[in-house]
Amino acid sequence: MARREFTPTVYAQIVHRAIVDGQIVCEGCGLFLGKKPYHVDHTRADGLEVDKTRKLTAADGKLLGVECCHKPKTKIDVGLIAEAKRIEAKHLGMTTRKPTPIKSAPFQKTEKAMSRLAKPPLPPRNLYEGPKP
Repeated sequence: MARREFTPTVYAQIVHRAIVDGQIVCEGCGLFLGKKPYHVDHTRADGLEVDKTRKLTAADGKLLGVECCHKPKTKIDVGLIAEAKRIEAKHLGMTTRKPTPIKSAPFQKTEKAMSRLAKPPLPPRNLYEGPKP
């Protein structure tokens, strides 16, 4: 199922909650953002939610500064969602197809390769040589 977005009313509630002394503050680290960009993000990654029928509330989101908190959180969330999908696929018994070699006739040997003489193998090397007299 697709990611759920916050309604404009809930979005406004989250932004109003993050305003301190007339300035927007990152709810992740407390940094005063001023004119810096921010995003309203899910507190818990939406891809990990099982029940997506419940309506989103202001408690489900946080206002995060893009540079200070949103990028690192998104990177972590993407990894967690991918891991959850792999675990689910393994639980359901889904596997990837094993690569099989291409079935075709082998190439014919050239005249040059056929004319080469087989060389005798070299004698095995001694692993230990004693002290020289």
